[in-house]
Amino acid sequence: MSGFALFMHGAGWVAFTLVSAIFSAGIYLVNQYMRQPGHALVFWSRLFTVLALTPCAAFVRMPQSPLFYAAVVATAFCAAFGDIRTFNVAARYGGGVVSRTQPLVIFMTFLLWFAFNPALFGQYARHPLHTGLVLLALGGCGFFSSRLRKCAISRRAFLEMLPALFAYTAATVLNKYAMGHGPLAGAVFGYMYMQSATVVILTGGYILLKGKRPRAETGERRPRKMARAAAMLVFGWIGAMIFKNTAMAFVPNPAYLSALLYTAPVFIAIFYKLTGHKEEADIMSGLGLVACAALLAAATV
Repeated sequence: MSGFALFMHGAGWVAFTLVSAIFSAGIYLVNQYMRQPGHALVFWSRLFTVLALTPCAAFVRMPQSPLFYAAVVATAFCAAFGDIRTFNVAARYGGGVVSRTQPLVIFMTFLLWFAFNPALFGQYARHPLHTGLVLLALGGCGFFSSRLRKCAISRRAFLEMLPALFAYTAATVLNKYAMGHGPLAGAVFGYMYMQSATVVILTGGYILLKGKRPRAETGERRPRKMARAAAMLVFGWIGAMIFKNTAMAFVPNPAYLSALLYTAPVFIAIFYKLTGHKEEADIMSGLGLVACAALLAAATV
């Protein structure tokens, strides 16, 4: 096993996931300020991503397993739907409120992964202390999520985000599954490239069928603003996915990665503090949920 693989099997995946969380925080904030319609923003950002990655395709050994491509296409459906919903909700309620609903994916991912790796039941039984910490963290997630819903703004955002959370859960599990069906560099690149290309087709078809026009929330058409928002998303998404997918290849359960990935609200809170932005949402319950998510990951390293 190489030195890099040893590092990633230890604390490396944690470090890579935290870097991904920083990029993700930027993604959540983009449409809070740019306020572009989610379907158009997803289409243009993913199209720009494909254009940016195409020159690199000739230099990467792509995975050969058809299971990899089946999983990636499935995640594209989940990601397209989830991203459109997320960007629209972020435009209405703010990136911070939306990001604090995301840790609920941890609990759902934790349970769903057993369907793909039933042997984990035995591993948890052999490590009761760690299992207890995991269950404590999951219970804390449930407690703080219930408190989060008592906030009027957060409750509305949560209900609107719930379908996206189910989609992200499926995408997370399939992401982990795909990373095990190809060489690391090829799987990381191939996942980003093939998923983005599929999302372009899906969202493009959605726009044509529904007659959706790329208008901002204010009703103004601003192509330059859309281009700037899409360019920022491309930078944030590629950065987040490189680190996330690399970590995903080594983490034993995708719920652990999600736990650290959804610390993005902490970085958003730091940004809000530095910029003087004020929120009316239940920040402490959201950050408590994130703390429980971090405990879930810490219990596994």
